[in-house]
Amino acid sequence: MKILKEYLNIIKLIAVLLLFFCSSYIQLIPAMLFNINIYTASTTTLYALQLFSNSIMALCLFFMYRKSLIKEFKEFKNKFWDIADLSIKYWIIGLIAMALSNILIGFFTPAKIANNEAGVQNIITQVPFIAFILTTILAPFTEEIIFRKAFKENFKEKTLFILMSGIVFGSLHVISSVTTLYDYLYIIPYSSLGIAFAYLYYKTDNIFSSMFVHMLHNGILTILSIIGTGMIIL
Repeated sequence: MKILKEYLNIIKLIAVLLLFFCSSYIQLIPAMLFNINIYTASTTTLYALQLFSNSIMALCLFFMYRKSLIKEFKEFKNKFWDIADLSIKYWIIGLIAMALSNILIGFFTPAKIANNEAGVQNIITQVPFIAFILTTILAPFTEEIIFRKAFKENFKEKTLFILMSGIVFGSLHVISSVTTLYDYLYIIPYSSLGIAFAYLYYKTDNIFSSMFVHMLHNGILTILSIIGTGMIIL
């Protein structure tokens, strides 16, 4: 029974990673239904399609993990202040590590901003409302389930889980938009906060602890970006 459960967890991890990597294809469904040419569509339309695909991915993930998510949400709600207090402490530690590594990268290399971050800033500038939903609600929800919950089910050892979760999380935020070798250095700041979130999740065993601060982090920085202060969003 234990072996079967382990195999099922591996299958679920593969499934959620495939869903993550292939989610962009979901937006082709409304594009075909409404005869939208994605090569000539407006920026607003393209990001609306992205909103659709990310929403479908979030629904799929909720369906896959609904039992544990409902159970953990009830626990999170009942112990909100205790979990929130601990969550914010770990967030601050991760945020400091992230900020320091960003400063060092900017100081010692020609790279001044991660390309992924530049792309996020572009979305915020052009479609702030859609950007807020994508970055503050959908991204934290899907990323915490994939890189924290699914990883923890498969990597039982504490240190291995924390490092795998944080580094893979950080790497996937950077690798897809690399243009120079210096860009790989931004894996460090992205991974720093990812490791903090993974450690927090391991300690609380409640996915809503890391999801809460991930949403808080992205929400604050998205609002600051909308009002004109560009900062890093995960």
